Amino acid sequence: MSTDKRRYSLFPKPLGGIIEPLTRPMLKAQGLAGSRILTEWESIVGAKLAKHCVPEKLSFPKGQKTGGTLTISAENGFATELQHMQPVIMERLAVYFGYQAIKRIAISHCWTATQPATSPVKKIKPTLKPDSKNLANDVEDAELKAALASLADTLAGN
Repeated sequence: MSTDKRRYSLFPKPLGGIIEPLTRPMLKAQGLAGSRILTEWESIVGAKLAKHCVPEKLSFPKGQKTGGTLTISAENGFATELQHMQPVIMERLAVYFGYQAIKRIAISHCWTATQPATSPVKKIKPTLKPDSKNLANDVEDAELKAALASLADTLAGN
C-alpha cells in the first residue's frame, strides 16, 4: 500500500473551504490582499451594513501591512450613513485583523443592491387528455392505482 497522501476525498467538502483558495489570486490582483475580508464581510460589519455595502479594494503602502485604505462600494443613498459608521467599521476591522491595519476608508457610490427577480409560477400545460385517468383501471394495487390517477390529473391540468 502506498503511504502517499490522497489528493481527493470520497466525501463532500464545505464550499467555503474550496472557493477561498481558488479566488485568492484573483482577489489579490484586484487589491483585496485579505481575500477573506470579502467572503467574511457580513460577519465583520454585521448583516445590516453588509446588505448595503461591499468591500471593493484594500491597499497598503508599499512593503507595509498597516496604514491601509479600504475602498467600500456603497448602495446609492447609503453613503452618508456609512460615512457616520466609519469609526465602528474601522474598529471591527481592527478586531478582525488583530491590529490597526486600516487607517482610512474611502466610499464609492457605484454599487446598487439588486433584489432577485421573482418570476410568476407558470401553470403546467396539459399534456394528457382528461380521460387519461381510465388508463390505470387495469392496475390491481389500489394505492398504485390512486397514485397513477393523481399523476394523470396533474398532467391533464386538473
